[in-house]
Amino acid sequence: MKYLVADDEPLARQRINRLMEKLGGFESVGAAEHGEQVLELVDKCKPNILLLDIDMPGMNGIEVATLLNTSHPEVKVVFVTAHAEFALEAFHVFAAGYLVKPVQIEQLTAVMSRLYTPKLQYQLAGETRSVNISEVLVAQADDKYTHIWFEGGEAMVDHSLKYLLAHYPQDFIQIHRHTLVKRDAIHSIAHQATGGTMVTIKGFPEQLPVSRRAVKEVKALI
Repeated sequence: MKYLVADDEPLARQRINRLMEKLGGFESVGAAEHGEQVLELVDKCKPNILLLDIDMPGMNGIEVATLLNTSHPEVKVVFVTAHAEFALEAFHVFAAGYLVKPVQIEQLTAVMSRLYTPKLQYQLAGETRSVNISEVLVAQADDKYTHIWFEGGEAMVDHSLKYLLAHYPQDFIQIHRHTLVKRDAIHSIAHQATGGTMVTIKGFPEQLPVSRRAVKEVKALI
């Protein structure tokens, strides 16, 4: 999912990019400092989402959104501003969301979750299907592929563990060299007499080994 940030303050643009990177699954296609540049970059980069400041030099964010409603109605506009009083006016131009600075990760997550549900595609009997990232419980490396288990089934996907962890860090934690698990599905952790550590995942039938390096982080999630 591609996004564009528009704000005349460099630090504000950097903060949004850092937060979007933490969310995972989003690709930055550019940054704009004023309204006219926003219109140019939307034409050129074709973002799915525009994170738009209201108070910018020249054409303000409301004016930009009004023009985009006609020229690029497919772009979802999320206002990011220090001015809470513009909320009503923002929704009059069909804003998809409204965030007040300083933006917090929780608020950004809530807005993006409404706009975009990341999925993984897989093949089953020659048919392409998909599963929501949020439904994946366990992912394990399997030769050149990744074996995933989700609520209601399992499948092989092309994406590597490295890709999944880089793009969806809010969803997965790496518990072993070859295994990722869903963060909020971790139920319990147990230390074995032999010295190893195992974790129980809600909805998954088997306990999974946890590397020594990952034990502390896993415990923090329980």
